[in-house]
Amino acid sequence: MRRFKSAMIPDEFKQATFQDYKIRCEAHEILLNAAKKYVEEFDQIKGTSANSLGFIAIFGEQRMKEMPKDQRAIMKRKHNNYGLGKTHLQVAIAKELLRKGEQVLIVADVALMDELMNLRRSDNQQTFNERIHQLITVPVLVWDDIGKANPTEAKQSMYFQIINERYRAQRPIIYSSNEDAETLSDRIGPAATSRLLGMSKGRIYRVEGPDYRLTGEAE
Repeated sequence: MRRFKSAMIPDEFKQATFQDYKIRCEAHEILLNAAKKYVEEFDQIKGTSANSLGFIAIFGEQRMKEMPKDQRAIMKRKHNNYGLGKTHLQVAIAKELLRKGEQVLIVADVALMDELMNLRRSDNQQTFNERIHQLITVPVLVWDDIGKANPTEAKQSMYFQIINERYRAQRPIIYSSNEDAETLSDRIGPAATSRLLGMSKGRIYRVEGPDYRLTGEAE
């Protein structure tokens, strides 16, 4: 029970499981099958260099924002990556791994980066170092919406530190992003992205489909 509390599962996803993930399109089926397969293979891959899992966009959010306004809505409908239930599945994976006895920590990118930047600017260097240490050493890190925070050189430095140290220690990251591989590199930095994609080689799923949040249907 303590492992579940320390995992920091978001309140809105405390009931999320594979069983209640609704399949409404091909992207949902791909994501669900990928999530289940990852859990099934976890014991065999967790000590390897390619032990992570990524759900990313085909056409990144940043790329969309840079388009002329009149084209943005068209591309959003054509290449939507929102409302597909990625977070739901990340939490469902986390729960399955917790049941296996793994230690898991779930973080959301914007909140995490705000927290780290505030700690970095404060006089409490010890608390900042302890938080970074936790993010580096927790056996399984679930990183939701990575690359969402507004990019700065300081944030890119922290992305690299956390991801690089996890890469070196072969500690998995289960991540999602509304960016594609190229725009993710712009957001978190090329070196961090290279390591992250390398850690999830063979398990990077680029998906798009209807945004079911806009229909009023739950994920």
